[in-house]
Amino acid sequence: MTGGVADAVFSGGGVRALAYAGALAAAEAAGYTEWHELAGTSAGAITAAALAVGYDSRTLTERLMDFDLATVAEFGWPRRVAQLSNLLRHHALAGGHSLLGWIEDLLAEAPRPARTFGELGMTLRVVATDLVHQRMVVFPDDAGRYLDPQGIPWTPAAFPIAEAVRMSAGYPFMFAPWRLVDAASGQPGALVDGGIVSGFPVFLFDQPEPKHPTWGFRLDGEQTHGRPIGGPGWPVNLLLALVETSIGVHDRVAAAAFSERTVVIPTGAIPTLQFTLAPADKQALWQAGHDAAAAFFASGPTGQNIYGQRPPAATLPASPTAAVTRPRPL
Repeated sequence: MTGGVADAVFSGGGVRALAYAGALAAAEAAGYTEWHELAGTSAGAITAAALAVGYDSRTLTERLMDFDLATVAEFGWPRRVAQLSNLLRHHALAGGHSLLGWIEDLLAEAPRPARTFGELGMTLRVVATDLVHQRMVVFPDDAGRYLDPQGIPWTPAAFPIAEAVRMSAGYPFMFAPWRLVDAASGQPGALVDGGIVSGFPVFLFDQPEPKHPTWGFRLDGEQTHGRPIGGPGWPVNLLLALVETSIGVHDRVAAAAFSERTVVIPTGAIPTLQFTLAPADKQALWQAGHDAAAAFFASGPTGQNIYGQRPPAATLPASPTAAVTRPRPL
């Protein structure tokens, strides 16, 4: 079997990102052994960045299986006091410092460590939202719109990957907005989850004459748990419901438009912000990702893009191999 080369775009999904590791295992088994250009939003940005610095499905699975998600919530003790303090100081329940630290470690301990976008040997795009300036921001392309700590516009190559991913993963009201000063106005921006404006830009790498396909990966959870809006915490619940509805609708519209090249992964009723996943939940997420991607690639997708063009058949894997069906034992 010849190895396949592809681009990949990953949507957000919070703590359910472990499903992407399973999907990537199936993609590798289907012959996709090299990723050319990568993009992602929120949890998808973490996945894309991990691939860009050399993680494969096995090593990414290991990192995510072993990671204690509760550490990034920074709830502290007593929990309610810490959350109130963060809301007053950071405009969110958590400051996001632990999340940034974990992303930095993920990049530094990678097979091909990289700190800045310029150090990468491939293309990576990370989508965020600037609430103050009401725009989508794609890093590193838009880095020059903001000032570095010395008051000079950032150059794309010098921008830190971890900071871009942390912004993209900054779920509003859960993690504090990231502050960057706008180069044109001098006004600080508030950068948060890219899913608010474009959580699933599968079209990002499309070309009139594609050399290889772009595959989208999207997490699709059952909305059976709901989000009751009532009680003393109703303002936060209302705002979270607004954010979740906005992100969910955007993802579903994009997925419908690009359904023929999107792996849709059913993640059950596990909430985006459930930071206490049981081992069985982690394994179920991995398996859901694997099974969805295995079925997708077995269907023989062509990779036709927005220009109506397909990559040459010779660039696709010759034939899939048998995929594994379980992650490493927990």
